[in-house]
Amino acid sequence: MKKEPLHTSQSGFLLVEVILAVSVFVLLVTALVGAWLYGQESTMLAGERVRAALLAEEGLEAARNIGDEDFANLADGTHGLAISGGGWAFSGSSDTSGVFTRQLEISSVDDDRKEITATVTWQQNQQREGNVSLVTYLTNWQEEVGGPPGGGGPPDCTGPPGERPPECDDEDEEEDEGGGGPPDCTGPPWTRPPECSE
Repeated sequence: MKKEPLHTSQSGFLLVEVILAVSVFVLLVTALVGAWLYGQESTMLAGERVRAALLAEEGLEAARNIGDEDFANLADGTHGLAISGGGWAFSGSSDTSGVFTRQLEISSVDDDRKEITATVTWQQNQQREGNVSLVTYLTNWQEEVGGPPGGGGPPDCTGPPGERPPECDDEDEEEDEGGGGPPDCTGPPWTRPPECSE
């Protein structure tokens, strides 16, 4: 009796191998495309965040310029910015630059100090809104500190007689009148009274 060789079906194994190979390829391509898309979105979001930070810095500098013109211009509240007459001016409660909206919030710390918060918002995508906030403090640097004009303290009488404030001359006369003794001839020559040159 003649035996017939058993034929195994190779086509079934080939089909399984093809399905596995295609599945691995699809998974690999999906992962690579996902990583590429995520990288593109991250780059775009980082660029938008940098532009928003620059707009916020510009807002703080504009507020500084407005305050340098006159500190009273820094009124408490929420402001937008506009360029008017070649300089910055407050305009409305916000301003828009492209997709970005900027607001400056000003609040008083005391009579001569203001807290400025620049906030820039934008729509990153349909689900998420971007937000950058920067804070600074501005001081009325043009206002004299320490009370009445002259600083409120004793005058600086350490210079040569011709360069000292007038209050120093009064003090020298009072000392001369009440001292009754010899003049003080110590110290540098320009600070000695005229009697010492004899």
